[in-house]
Amino acid sequence: MIMIMKIIFVIITYLGSSLALAEVNSWECGNFEGAKIVAEDGTELGELGPKWETDSIFNDASEYSSTWSSESIFNSHGDYGNSYSSQSVFNESASSPPRILSEEGEEIGKLSIGKSWDTTRYDPNDIKYTCDWD
Repeated sequence: MIMIMKIIFVIITYLGSSLALAEVNSWECGNFEGAKIVAEDGTELGELGPKWETDSIFNDASEYSSTWSSESIFNSHGDYGNSYSSQSVFNESASSPPRILSEEGEEIGKLSIGKSWDTTRYDPNDIKYTCDWD
């Protein structure tokens, strides 16, 4: 009985730690600040960063945060913000969600609400609230 309990504990510990890997940690915010969001087709979709930054997707006055701009991930009728496009942030099964590129042009990961086990995908809302960019 004790052996079974130990095995269950190990499994729960492993699953809990592996699921947490897809979440953004506060110490990662510096990696995201100023990072560009670029669609698979090359369209620039703004930047990650505090809401006062001009091209931030979290800046309410930016075209990149609007619900009407074709270059916004928040346009639910556009290719990058609907729930069915292969390039959309909000399609958890998207095969080609937008890339997050550092200021040096290196890929940090994908901007996507994708599966929690996929550690290369970062949810924009998780970034926004973890980094306190709202």
